[in-house]
Amino acid sequence: MKKQAARLVCVSAGPGSLVSVTYSDGRQLRVDMSELVARLASFAPLENATEFATAKVADFGWTLEWDCGASLDADRVIEMALAQSGMAANVDFRHWQDTNRFSLTDAAAAIGVSRRTVSQYRTGSRPVPRYIALACKGWDAEQRHAA
Repeated sequence: MKKQAARLVCVSAGPGSLVSVTYSDGRQLRVDMSELVARLASFAPLENATEFATAKVADFGWTLEWDCGASLDADRVIEMALAQSGMAANVDFRHWQDTNRFSLTDAAAAIGVSRRTVSQYRTGSRPVPRYIALACKGWDAEQRHAA
C-alpha cells in the first residue's frame, strides 16, 4: 500500500513571526517566517500580529494560509523548517528528487541506497551525508553527459 504524503492538521501562530505546525504523520515543527515576510510583498501584511494570528490549515491540509491571502504549500513549510534547523542538504535532496520526478524507489536506485533511507533524507529524520549530496550531483552530471 502506498503511504499518503503528510498533510497539515494543525497550525498556531506564535510570537514574532513563528508558526508551529503539526503534520498528519505526527511531526511538529516550528518555522520562523520573518525572512519571508520581509522579502516578499505578498507576505508583508503578516508583519501585523493580528493578521499573522489568522494562520490556518487550508486545502485539506496541503496549504498553510492567512486571511490576507498569503499562503505556503505544506511541503515548503517542511523545507523551511529543515533549512532553519541546519539541514539544508535535506532540502537540496528533496529538490533533486522532485526535479528528476523520482519516486522513493527510483531515487534509491539512482544513488544506491535503500528506499527507507531516501524517505528519511526527504523527511529530515536523517541528515543527508556529504557523499550522498555528491552522489546526487554526480548522477545529474552523468545524465547531462549522456544526453
